Amino acid sequence: MSEKNLKWRFDVNTFRLIGRELITDRITAVYELVKNCYDANATKVIVEFIDVSPEALNEKSKIIISDDGHGMSYTDIRDKWMVVGTASKRSTLFSPPPFERRYVGEKGIGRFAVDKLGGHVVIETKEVDTNQKLVVNIDWNAYDELSKSPQLKLFTDVENSYAFVDAPKEEKGTKLIISSIEETWTDLDINRLEKELEKIVSPFHPLNPPFQIVINSNEYDAYKDKPVKAESIKYSSLEFKLEYNVEKEWQETLKWDKEKNKIIVDRVSIKPFGGINLRLFYFDEAAKKKFNRIYKNQDYRIDGIKIYRDGLITTPFAEFEGIRDKKRDVLGIDKRLWSGFLDKVGTREIIGILDITKENNPKIIDSTNRQDFVDNEAYRELKEFVIAQLKVLEEFKKNERKLLKQKVDQELVKANIEVKEFTEALKTLEKNNPNLKQTLKPLKEQAKVIDISIKKGIEQQEKERKEYIRKENIYVSLMSLQDYAIHVSHAVRTALGKVKRMAEFFKDRFPDPKLDSIFKEYSHMIYNEMVNLNKVIDFMLSYAGSNIDMEDFNVKNHLEDLFNKAYVPVFDAEDIKHIVEVQDNFVLHANKKFFEDIFENLISNSIKALRNEESKVIKCSGFIEDDHFVIYYSDNGEGIRKGDEEKIFEMYYTTTADLGGAGIGLYIVKTRVESLRGTISVVENEFKPRGATFKISFPFKK
Repeated sequence: MSEKNLKWRFDVNTFRLIGRELITDRITAVYELVKNCYDANATKVIVEFIDVSPEALNEKSKIIISDDGHGMSYTDIRDKWMVVGTASKRSTLFSPPPFERRYVGEKGIGRFAVDKLGGHVVIETKEVDTNQKLVVNIDWNAYDELSKSPQLKLFTDVENSYAFVDAPKEEKGTKLIISSIEETWTDLDINRLEKELEKIVSPFHPLNPPFQIVINSNEYDAYKDKPVKAESIKYSSLEFKLEYNVEKEWQETLKWDKEKNKIIVDRVSIKPFGGINLRLFYFDEAAKKKFNRIYKNQDYRIDGIKIYRDGLITTPFAEFEGIRDKKRDVLGIDKRLWSGFLDKVGTREIIGILDITKENNPKIIDSTNRQDFVDNEAYRELKEFVIAQLKVLEEFKKNERKLLKQKVDQELVKANIEVKEFTEALKTLEKNNPNLKQTLKPLKEQAKVIDISIKKGIEQQEKERKEYIRKENIYVSLMSLQDYAIHVSHAVRTALGKVKRMAEFFKDRFPDPKLDSIFKEYSHMIYNEMVNLNKVIDFMLSYAGSNIDMEDFNVKNHLEDLFNKAYVPVFDAEDIKHIVEVQDNFVLHANKKFFEDIFENLISNSIKALRNEESKVIKCSGFIEDDHFVIYYSDNGEGIRKGDEEKIFEMYYTTTADLGGAGIGLYIVKTRVESLRGTISVVENEFKPRGATFKISFPFKK
């Protein structure tokens, strides 16, 4: 056999894949082109819009992006600009002297952003100290037309015309003249672009020489040679600056000082993702109101944490969404806001500037579409570090809310006492001076009205506190119920399938004396299946009555009911053997739903952990030990990674995201156990070498 060779070829549609479809929106497209100007040693970039409004859009409409950078030669255009994924910026990390800027574009696809803006582009580019500029015509519409051909057309088959034109020797830079504009730009669109371009340079990493951006429009008066300037961050209630030292190998991080009830800056070892600088600005309610009053109708200015590399924004996050809830949340900040009453800090309360460098953070890599980062271990740990800082802010937020409540409570009590003292003083005054009775009567009546109002205020405050707790309990219970419903739905479907098959047997064969024994057996089986289904439904419906009421219930009896009745359909469907060994009777005075939430989430986690096991076992044992009732819950699943014994109880920490795990289950378990005045911990597992064991301990005291 004679061996031959094949070469890769690219269909003509390649331009659309890496232009219109990979660059996901117009603002990102402008971002990419402006960043290319930065790499070209430009000090000034002009983004110009000509006849792009809905009323004026026509064949002469243009978007022009021009810079005063070093320009490109014919060789640069041929071997770099017109080569897909060129490695020039990866092999040469810095721009030419005297700027020597660290390149921010390195994938070789940013230039295709022009296709997102228009169907035709003219490149005018000139190097300094030359007598001619190069003019290149690229008609994306020609590629589009060729893509419709029934025959195979290659991307590299399309030719683009160019010419050299005389130009002043001192002129330099590049101009992109983009026409065949398909989408209109309103003044609001350009305003959105301006707000995003304001963030392109880190306000805490001043560039030398500077990098100025100007927006110009022939239609909108607000954009007549308007400079894009990043405003300083004002009105925050807290500000923190975290730095690092590579030589001494420390990274600053926030820490909540429980004794002093304040946030301090601590030092830890540099993380695997490398050292970072982070400026955090936190806005409490008063600060947010002031901020939004100043920046009226621009609340998206408080929009979380932006990541900059070597002073320039890395991933633009530039797709504007008028509805805040639709904005991307790549750092997972707002994902944690599954409950507004759990004091979580979201993107509407913080502004963050996170500075990384290519030198110190090489494992944090931009994704190709510029809308996120490559999902690797370093990036995941960076996100965890950011969330850890927010958790400290949340401790502060929680403490502030607690102090405010205490202050309000104290003021109400104080006001109540003062009114009573005032009333007593009036009585004494009237007793000593009977002639003042009529004069003091209105004051006494007014004091009585105030006293009643204060008492009602105290009562209303207590009612609202209970309602707050009740809603929180219902929400958490519903989160538990959601997991239970997923598992039960499979079990219910299996049970109904059995009932249906047996019912069909009855329908087709009854009556038949020869089959009476089978009819009798099937009737018992149908009855048992329906009893089990009824228990499941009753258990789910019981969540509707979730409240904060406490009751006495026997833990042994309740555990046996849960494992031997309510969860039997789930265990059968998943082929799980369950063992319940509760030695002692113990009456717990608590919210029964809280108790059920604990085991629903533990069982849910076990089902995921047992997915690859041939023999599946869940065991629950309980007994009295000293002045505690202790429960051990175990399974023989894949177990818990060493070092994660505490992390697993954190909200949104999950190792089963591929199975739909949201990282909420064990957080609910921990909060529910603690709400019952108990403790939970991971201990040495009893199904060694596999599995996991949790120890739950409840004190005797109610």
